[in-house]
This record gives sequence, C-alpha cells and structure tokens, in this order.
Amino acid sequence: MALTFDDGPGRSTQAIINILRRFRVRATFFNVGWDITDYPALVREEAADGFLLGDHTNSHPDMTKLSRPAQVQEITQVSTLQRRLTGTMPCVFRPPYGDYNATTLSIANHHGLSLWMWSVNGNDWEARGSAARRWVHAIETSVIAGAAGQDHPVILLHNQMMAQPATVAALPDIIRHFEQHGYAFVDLLGRTGPPGACGNPRAPVLGPTYSVLRSGTVLASGDTRLSANRQFALTMKANGQLTYAEVGGPTLWARPARPSPGATAQIANGMLSVMGTSGQSLWSAGSGGPDADLELESNGALALVRGTSILWTSHSRLTAMRPGTVLLPGWYVSSPNLRCRLVMTATGALRLVSADHQTLWWNDAKAPNGRSVLARSGNLVTLTTSGAAAWSSATSGHSNDIVAVTNAGTLRLVGPGGVAWATQ
Repeated sequence: MALTFDDGPGRSTQAIINILRRFRVRATFFNVGWDITDYPALVREEAADGFLLGDHTNSHPDMTKLSRPAQVQEITQVSTLQRRLTGTMPCVFRPPYGDYNATTLSIANHHGLSLWMWSVNGNDWEARGSAARRWVHAIETSVIAGAAGQDHPVILLHNQMMAQPATVAALPDIIRHFEQHGYAFVDLLGRTGPPGACGNPRAPVLGPTYSVLRSGTVLASGDTRLSANRQFALTMKANGQLTYAEVGGPTLWARPARPSPGATAQIANGMLSVMGTSGQSLWSAGSGGPDADLELESNGALALVRGTSILWTSHSRLTAMRPGTVLLPGWYVSSPNLRCRLVMTATGALRLVSADHQTLWWNDAKAPNGRSVLARSGNLVTLTTSGAAAWSSATSGHSNDIVAVTNAGTLRLVGPGGVAWATQ
C-alpha cells in the first residue's frame, strides 16, 4: 500500500517524517510550489531520506478552470523549485481536488509526469487543525474502512500549511494496522524499505545544478563564466557571438546568428541582450520589467529567471556523447526529458541515475579523478589519470555512433547501423 501526503510541506511535515522514519515506512509527498518556497529545508529533508517527491501544482488551483498556458505554468514551476533545492525532478503528479481534464493529462505526459489519484481518502483535511480525539478516530476509520478489500490501496492524507495534529496522531495506528494485516508500504514507484535506503546505500542529494549571473552583469569581449559543475562555459566571443558550450566540446547555443565583432552581453531590466559597439541591440530575450538573473544550467541550458518564474530558456542541453566528447568527475549527460543522467563520479565509475536517485546502471570502474570519453572509433572508455583503460564498452568500429541517455533510463550506443550496445 502507498501512503501519500498532499498540500505540503507544512507545519506537521516534520512530525510525519519522524513517524515514517520510526516505523521505517516509505511514502510519497505531493508538494505545492508556494509551500516549497516557505519550507525549503523540509523538501531537502524529504529528498535526502529518499521519499518520493511529487508535483501538486504551484498554487493549488482547480486545473479544469485554467487555460493551457496557465496549467503549464502551474505544473512546471514545481519542477523548477524542486530542481533548485534537491537537484531532482518530480516524476509523479496529482491534480488539486482530483480535478483534471485532457489538457492537464497531456501536459503532465509531455513533462514526463505520471498522474496519480487515490483509492482511499482519509478526509483528514476536514479536521481543520483540530487535535480532538474524535477527529483522530474519524481519520483512522476512514483509512482502514476505505482500504478494506483492496490489494493495493493508495491512501490520501495531508500535510498542509496549518498544523494537522489529528493526522499526526492517527498515522502510527494506521501504520500498525496495515503492518499487522500483512501489507508492505511503498512509494508510487513501488519502492519499499526504510527511508534513506532507496534499494541501495543512501544516495546524497545532488548539489545545485546551476550557477547564477545576477542582474547588472556585463560580459565584455572574451569574458567567460562557468556552470556550477564547470562543464559548460558562457562566453562572449571576440566575433560578437554569445555562446554556451561544453568546455573543450561542442557549442550548444549561440546568438546572434550573424557575428558582430566587439559586441558585449548584459543582463538588465529583465532581459538578456547582446549589444553592438554603437549601443544597438543585436539580440535579446526576456519580458522586460523588473530585474531577472541568468542561470547557467549544468545540463547545457540557459534560463532567465525572476523569482520562481522562468522568463526565457535556451532549451539547449547535452543529451548525447558524440565522438571525442569527454566527461570529467561531476559532469553528466541528461536524457531529453531531464529525468535521467549519465554521471562521471569522483571514483571513476560511470553511473546512470534517475531523478529520484535510483541507480539504473553503473560500470564500477576504478579511476579516481579520471575521465570517460567516447573515442573516435565508437568505443566508450573510462581512463585513469595515467591514461590506462579502467573500463570499455568494447564497441570499436562504430565511428559515427553516439552515446545517448534515453527517457526510459537506458544508455545506448547508436548510429546508422542501429544500436551497437545498450544497458539493460
């Protein structure tokens, strides 16, 4: 069975986490963007313990009453906030009040989110902060009676901004009841086991995935700024183009299309602009207005951000290793939907991980401070600092192939001749 908690984080979230830890029980938290902003430390704690974090919209509206652009904004803002705090992206979504339409479903699917309802409603929100014993009993009865006869109940409880002492008081008895009746507690990915386990040793929460250029920053000709993991460089070229490129690798984004030697780039008045030597705007992005900052994302994208709103993004990202591409410790390649990563670790191992820190594949190479490279021959190899091969895909003879991370969480070496090598 799955315990799920909507509308958080809030004043009772810490108490709920403590109970789940004490009983060594999994759960899923569907978080609201506004509340994430108010309780960021709790979101980090949820992620660090391996709980599944879901998207419950930014402001908890009835999605059926919103336009498509407004629904997109509600859903994607939560992903933005969670990514900034934890380095992960949500992969499950629950619409507020359970209300959604075909537009909601298509947006969720487009962003890689599976939509989850519930099969048992604890109705704990009706207590409205009361700690009265009658409410504790009512919540326990709603959950236990509602789940009767169900093989795989999905329980709806809440951890709203207001304190919910009745929910906290009822939770231990709910857990005890189902444990005594032979149920295992899982999150909505089907993972069981105690918080922090993740099916393998506890994985650390990833650090910030972007660096920031504040409003007022000016890049003169030749100036460069690096992403947080130093994998990508934003450079104002001498030829007048602003580029975002992998260090020593391909350029993923460049503006303006026609070079203009001596141009500069600036972040000001809610805009990212490339300015010519006479002060004219050669290219710009953003909505204008109040100040905004430029994020240098560690997946190869740029984003102009004001508060929790993304005003513009380059949509560029590194999703494949091409012949000659190198990964150094901390560098990674993302899947197109950004939910899986092939990471080069400090120990030298290549690790394919999901957004919730599950290890999907690893090569177990021992090459501290080494590097991985897709050789011109098409062989993916991990090298030690001395240049010795610590691991190889053994796929020489595929010089036109690329290594791609798929949305399904696999790694493939693929080219004109088809798939030459893939993880399971």
